[in-house]
Amino acid sequence: MARAEHRNIIGVGGVVRMDDGVLLVRLTYSDIKGRFMFPGGKVDPGESLEGALVREVEEEAGVLAEPDSLVAVRHRVDADELNTYLIFSMRYVRGEPRPNGHETDAVAVVGAEQLRTQPERFASLVPEVALPVLAGTGPGLCRQGYLPAHGRYSSETFQLYAAPQPDDA
Repeated sequence: MARAEHRNIIGVGGVVRMDDGVLLVRLTYSDIKGRFMFPGGKVDPGESLEGALVREVEEEAGVLAEPDSLVAVRHRVDADELNTYLIFSMRYVRGEPRPNGHETDAVAVVGAEQLRTQPERFASLVPEVALPVLAGTGPGLCRQGYLPAHGRYSSETFQLYAAPQPDDA
């Protein structure tokens, strides 16, 4: 029996830390329409994970943020699609949070208490991922400075995320 053709989709989302909370956007589409989610979206062909993440956060939430660690991976197998979603912790850099009016219709900075007491407002994975980030209970996987020895790649075209390296002190 022939296997149905599957699309491979890679998406990224950002847990942008602001004040004492995380920046979330309310989605205007999908099965979680009307709930708050991490800003993010699909990685375009030829685009790096980090490039897509920075672009999507700025498009959906109006802020510039920098990724610092990979904190979660969600992989889902649907009938016609393999969907992998990588979630990064991010540092806020600048910009005034605002929805884009197309994919998002509201933005909010949400603290741990709201995540715990109002779970119906959020996509179900939001509290699962955001609460440990806010609590600082794990560093996640950090981008390393490693490049393969053969020199074919640069820091723009090759990234390794791994456990933080111990200090050489």
